[in-house]
Amino acid sequence: MKKMIALQITLFILFTGSFVGMLAGTEVYGNIKSTIVDTTCFSCIKMDPVSEFVFTFETVEDRPHPDYILENLTEKGPIFLAFRADVCSACEIMEPILMEIFDVEFGKKDLFYDIINYQGEDIVFYHINIDDPYEKQTDCFYIYDKDNRGGVPMFVFITLGNNSGNIEPYYITAYSTLGKETEEDRVAYFDEMIYAGLEFYKKNKNN
Repeated sequence: MKKMIALQITLFILFTGSFVGMLAGTEVYGNIKSTIVDTTCFSCIKMDPVSEFVFTFETVEDRPHPDYILENLTEKGPIFLAFRADVCSACEIMEPILMEIFDVEFGKKDLFYDIINYQGEDIVFYHINIDDPYEKQTDCFYIYDKDNRGGVPMFVFITLGNNSGNIEPYYITAYSTLGKETEEDRVAYFDEMIYAGLEFYKKNKNN
């Protein structure tokens, strides 16, 4: 009887090991790893990081701003970037708020771009799913992740600031549900972020 149990245990271990090894080499495993392990969904692990409300000139590791960011910033207006992943429950909370504020509609997998008229001012709006292969757009996720959170949702507003006499891109990054408990407070946070960015832009765009 004991030999039979030992044999069953051995076979179970061998089968499990083979199955895990086979799974690790599949595309399914790669997708799971990329969406759940490599990119953190803050709400999934009960994190809601609060970032200081501050604009900065410094990008992560001093990486240059992408050309499409500079071109839009110069020619069209300040830029709002909204990042998400395929699996992200906090993103499901925040995206309806963005759609209401900017009066736009997009799907969670969409690379969405539009020029938004916000209280009489133009804003370039991007919705970017970092699990999809839009290399040009997803690369800027790491450039503007100034707190090195490595997770989504992440929101960036890029405007123009005066850096010791030089007019340069000036941005603020916020994460997750913004550290706010209610939708009303989240809307107010976005409004404050956008208003401050627009004021910087209007002050510096012609200098």
